[in-house]
Amino acid sequence: MRERKVKQILAQRIEDEGFMNLKVRYGSERGVDIEAQFPDSRRWLYIEVKGERPGGQETAQRRVVLGEALLQVFSIYDGSSVCAIALPNTRGFRNLAQRIFLPLSRLGLHVIFVGENGEIWHLGPATPAGLPRRVPSLRKALQ
Repeated sequence: MRERKVKQILAQRIEDEGFMNLKVRYGSERGVDIEAQFPDSRRWLYIEVKGERPGGQETAQRRVVLGEALLQVFSIYDGSSVCAIALPNTRGFRNLAQRIFLPLSRLGLHVIFVGENGEIWHLGPATPAGLPRRVPSLRKALQ
């Protein structure tokens, strides 16, 4: 699934769950892809979205994509916001995120996997055994 589709599905879910001040960046706009505020705590949520890229060497491309996402998230993390990376829900991306689960969890970063059907899977600092789980509420999973 391409980045734009992941972004659209995720932005709709965030809007449906009542987040405030939603901003979605498309194309060449600078900054993290999705910003929103939790309605209860007013904490900021920043999500860098990545998708599959056309061409060969899929494993190497997934590594590059994940590296780019981490760099973007690290550049905006302020210690009090919730930061996440959103990826297509594919075996390749899930395996890659699971390989680096320990450092991600120690840093407090979340990984959101978005399915073509709109299902959301979450891998967060408190996820048992580093196995992504399907979540009915993204807001609850990220708090």
